[in-house]
Amino acid sequence: MKKARMSLSQRLAIVLLVLTALLTSSAYAFGLGKSKTANKLPLPTFNKETNRWEKSPLDDGKYPYDAIGSALRHGPSPFFTRVFNGDEYEQGVLKYMATAKVDRAEATGNIDAKLNNPIDWAYQKMEEKNGKPKVDYTKLDKKQAALTAVWALGITPLAINVIVNTADQFVNNPGPSVIKGL
Repeated sequence: MKKARMSLSQRLAIVLLVLTALLTSSAYAFGLGKSKTANKLPLPTFNKETNRWEKSPLDDGKYPYDAIGSALRHGPSPFFTRVFNGDEYEQGVLKYMATAKVDRAEATGNIDAKLNNPIDWAYQKMEEKNGKPKVDYTKLDKKQAALTAVWALGITPLAINVIVNTADQFVNNPGPSVIKGL
């Protein structure tokens, strides 16, 4: 059998082809060369006539968790905003989706975290830009949920009871006072 010999230019072409294939596949494996069509999010648009954000037709508009979930994850502030000012809350979620180019779940978690503690949230976002790991604000921490429940159902009603009883005693049964002598 006769062996076919490759020329130097053919060998060089094969080596370049293999290197290109390896570099391209490793770039995609590590997320360096992201495809423009790979992750098409249903991003909202801003309507200049109404001065409002509008959800994409591909967005189902469903939150990843309800208002109670907001309270358990991030406290009373996002809970009350969702319950009593739902339209403003939705506009905040849509705006965050559009500006950060994230899905509804991530935007909801970030808006809840921002409503709970804007300074810490802004600091965390700055740290993420500097290379720190991204925080998943949609995750429910069981310990935090238990502490929130204890505060909501135990300590807060007790504190309100103490304040009301103290005010009632002060108004209905005033004791000795410096003000009486004046």
